Amino acid sequence: MFLLSDQLVVSASDLRLASECEFAVLRDLDVTLGRVDVGVQEDDPMRERLAELGMLHEQAQLRALRAAHPAQGAVVELPRPTYSVQGLAAAMTTTLDAMAAGSGVEVLCQATLFDGSFVGHVDFLERTEGGWRLSDTKLAREATVPAMLQLGAYAAVLDAAGVPLAREARLSLGSGAEEGFSVAELVAVYRERRARLDAILSAHRAAEGPARWEDTPTACGRCAVCEAEAEASLDLILVAGVRMPTRRKLREAGIRTIADLASRTDPVPEVRERTLTRLREQARLQLDHDTHPEEGVRAEIIDPDALHRLPAPSRGDLFFDFEGDPLWAERGSSVWGLEYLFGMVEVDGDGDGDGPEYRAFWAHDRLDEKAAFIAFVEYVEARRRRWPGLHVYHYAPYEVSALKRLAARYAVYEDTVDQWLRDELFVDLYAVVRAALRVSQRSYSLKKLEPLYMPARSGDVTAAGDSIVAYHRFMALRDIDRHNEADAVLGEIAAYNRDDCVSTYLLRGWLLARADGEPATAPAPEPPEPQVVSPERAALIDLETLLRERVASRRAVDRSDLDQAIAMTASTVLFHAREDKPKWQAHFERLRTPVRDWRAEDGIFVVDEAEVVDAWAAQTPRQRPRRILRLTGEPMRDVPLAVGAAVKAVYAAPAPGGIEVKSGHANGESSATVQVLGTQEWVGANGRLRQSLTVLELAPKGGGEHTAYPIALVPGGFMSTRSIDEALAEFGRRVLESLPELPTCVGTDLLLRRPPRLRSGAALPEVGQGPRRHVEAITEALLAMADSYVAVQGPPGTGKTWVGARVIAALVERGWRVGVCSQSHAAIENLLTAVVEAGLPGNLVGKEAKATQTPNWTALASADDLAGFAAERGTGYVIGGTAWDLTNLRRVARGQLDLVVIDEAGQFSLAKTLAVALAGSRLLLLGDPQQLPQVSTGSHPDPVDESALGWLLAGEAVAPAGRGYFLETTWRMHPALARVVSDLAYDGELRSAESVTAARSVAGVLPGLHVVPVAHAERTTSSPEEAVVVRDLVAGLIGRELVSDGQVRTLQAADVIVITPYNAQVSTIRTALAQAGLEEVAVGTVDKFQGQEAAVAVLSLATSTGGDGRGLDFLLSRNRLNVALSRGQVAAYLVHAESLRAIAPRSAAELMALGGFLRLIGPAG
Repeated sequence: MFLLSDQLVVSASDLRLASECEFAVLRDLDVTLGRVDVGVQEDDPMRERLAELGMLHEQAQLRALRAAHPAQGAVVELPRPTYSVQGLAAAMTTTLDAMAAGSGVEVLCQATLFDGSFVGHVDFLERTEGGWRLSDTKLAREATVPAMLQLGAYAAVLDAAGVPLAREARLSLGSGAEEGFSVAELVAVYRERRARLDAILSAHRAAEGPARWEDTPTACGRCAVCEAEAEASLDLILVAGVRMPTRRKLREAGIRTIADLASRTDPVPEVRERTLTRLREQARLQLDHDTHPEEGVRAEIIDPDALHRLPAPSRGDLFFDFEGDPLWAERGSSVWGLEYLFGMVEVDGDGDGDGPEYRAFWAHDRLDEKAAFIAFVEYVEARRRRWPGLHVYHYAPYEVSALKRLAARYAVYEDTVDQWLRDELFVDLYAVVRAALRVSQRSYSLKKLEPLYMPARSGDVTAAGDSIVAYHRFMALRDIDRHNEADAVLGEIAAYNRDDCVSTYLLRGWLLARADGEPATAPAPEPPEPQVVSPERAALIDLETLLRERVASRRAVDRSDLDQAIAMTASTVLFHAREDKPKWQAHFERLRTPVRDWRAEDGIFVVDEAEVVDAWAAQTPRQRPRRILRLTGEPMRDVPLAVGAAVKAVYAAPAPGGIEVKSGHANGESSATVQVLGTQEWVGANGRLRQSLTVLELAPKGGGEHTAYPIALVPGGFMSTRSIDEALAEFGRRVLESLPELPTCVGTDLLLRRPPRLRSGAALPEVGQGPRRHVEAITEALLAMADSYVAVQGPPGTGKTWVGARVIAALVERGWRVGVCSQSHAAIENLLTAVVEAGLPGNLVGKEAKATQTPNWTALASADDLAGFAAERGTGYVIGGTAWDLTNLRRVARGQLDLVVIDEAGQFSLAKTLAVALAGSRLLLLGDPQQLPQVSTGSHPDPVDESALGWLLAGEAVAPAGRGYFLETTWRMHPALARVVSDLAYDGELRSAESVTAARSVAGVLPGLHVVPVAHAERTTSSPEEAVVVRDLVAGLIGRELVSDGQVRTLQAADVIVITPYNAQVSTIRTALAQAGLEEVAVGTVDKFQGQEAAVAVLSLATSTGGDGRGLDFLLSRNRLNVALSRGQVAAYLVHAESLRAIAPRSAAELMALGGFLRLIGPAG
């Protein structure tokens, strides 16, 4: 920022800084106004290196644009202007003149944009048919909030100047990838952030004196400006373990400095006593150290047991550390980060006697990284065979996370790394230090602990950032053939890495010596069991390996479509093993660590209080005893346990008989299933959801009655996916046997994203006129193809089920054998019911059903009866089943069906789609990726976890015409509401059937979207303020005149649905409605209402802070807003905190979600 006369002019860099730390922006303003001196700018080699690489990246992009626009004068580079009012205004005029029609300019480089209070220089402006396209080059591996705000700023200036802009602006990333973003949404966020920036700058200019750290609530606490202020005021943020939210709560209680905290004895609202005690003692120790620095760094033992749990030393122990560059990427790849050095020291005494022996595995590209990872794993395995009791020590979780990531990235030694985790091979000394010690340092980094056990380091490379800069220097020297100098730089990096490894080794020794003065340790572990791989698993691993070998010599960025299809086929072979892996890892982590350290996940209930309802009893002598408990506590992630849930009970050590707690573990899990019999929900004083559960617990096998209570309930076992895995393996073998070509089938059409293939070679039939136009076109397409697919995208209310049912009925009448599949039984049964309603006799439609059901189709006693049902009919039938059914050869043979229909294909993974597709020759995909998305938990080498429809749409909002059909007319929403949903989620392509919907009305209520801002603060997942507003809205709606489908009646409770993202708010709203006698109004989360509709939908977002940790991209998800608002037929109400519009996004996904939301709610005021 700078002053032109008295006008303050800001730039994109100011917006970027404000998005990161508002205090730093105010300090910049102080410098501009002369209120503080300009600080000494220290050299930053990393920043200089990034600037150098950024310039090279921009020049490469310019060369590409010149090649694409070779005409003389088509590409124009504009000079930087003088920074005066006249100079900047003239530069803006030059920019606009060059953009004028007939100028001959196709591309502008470094165009100046100036509107009197903002100045920027856009990297590239390219003329397109849709308007001028903004493009900025960024070295970053992914789009960042500052880069996107910069694009929004440029677009806003050009829009105000009347320049037509393309719908998307682009970021050309350092990976070579280009990402496009909606200009309208970028501008919406920019204007909100710019208004915030202008407000704080104006207020500060009007005030006297420089900005005060303690008066700035939005200081980040991390940047160099904040660090200097914190140091000067001995701020709370300097206390190890204090984060900015905790700092705010402490300051509200009058605690502002380290000394204040060290002397605090009274409770602090919203800070747990245990947390306050820990922070107070940490502050006390730091204060003592600051007062008496001559005494050196001090450490106090707070938990000797944590030291005792350290493994007994082994001669084979390794001390391991990675060096990595997070900015490294192959051109054209979206995968960033290179682990360029796997370093370790070993102390087995086989070296030259000069202390720990150092070993390094280097990697300078992706192929090297894979080779280094393989070499590392094989080296560790060889040492384990020699020293079965060895452990690998490291400091902080990064090493283990990186190894898991590398195993998944290269699909190699995944089982070995998993076995290491189960064997507890790794010992994180950071976790030991945090559990066992209190240290007088402001940070618990390895370097800060070293004064306790080793002398200060020397050398040019003494920090991780120095290592990365040195590695960049190595690459530059290598690239100009200065190999001797390059090798010397690698030597410096290796010396630094060796120091880290030795430091870890010395820390282990120091910790052992602190255990009651003697190296008291946990018992030596049993030798690891030989890794046993079942023949079935071994066959799958071999199949994946053979497939992957076909593309192993080519980098991912160099793959052809054929290569990518082969790689994705390989990734499906162990799809479910990778999906289940995080669940197993979380399971073992929960047994190892105390509840307070558990990661928040769905399905976990933490017990605060427990009481016996019915004591242990057994109905027969041979029956295990059982008891009924009432457990009170909090479900993690705001997801309550439901009645009927089958879970497992976790007990703290020492656990009751029959429940094993491994040495060094905090907990054990009962083998018996716990059944949830009843549940009651409410919102606690902290605003979080609480539950009281009545549960039936069996005594564990090998145990008996006991008086202990569980500390938590956790998810039970995993469902077998054997039949699906076998189908995926069969598909993989078909692909392998067909190579070097791919087999011609529906599965490979999907993987290649090939347009549907008709026997004639023609394109898909065009949609005609009339209410059955889509039915006729889709039916014609399926009849004309032999072994391909048709995709149908059906937005809310467009009759996807109606169309699908009539297509199925028409084909069965021609003798087709059809299978219907989906994620849930409810979705399958809904489509089967519609098929019968479309005119197909119910005796031709069959599916397993519960005894309590009375469907209009044939209810089978068991899914195993599907084969007999089909055999009896021969041709012309419909069967329904999940992926487990359609891949089970005892129920459905391979190729038995003429057509497999997957409903809700926007939530059905591509891997499962390939599996069920083997049951038939053709595939009909019905769904909408713009509604609730496919959920995946695993990490996969290739995107086979994406939904089938999502893969085909490739990020587009609307299905491309050549790949399927878009049902463009909604029969549910009034035109005013349909326009809102269409703009939000479908690029304006969805329209309303006005002849049906326009007449719908609620007396006194305008059709469309109503935005209701509510004032509240510090709410995470529950807002009583919004609940009161919702109650009053609903009360005001009920009893009004409702006109719907030609009928006039009174609007009832059933005509309103209330939706919210959080179960805590569901409980709060239900309570508010019940107090007003409105308990019949349906209230639930978004997923509970997909497929339903009502005259009016009310959405309460509940949070004023951005939610429960899942981020703005969850809270403001376009998919979730789409589903929620589109439940309404006449109107939808969006109730939200006023402060939501001002929340700063933290990622590209959050920024785009916020942009869509801001466009939805419109400008403030």
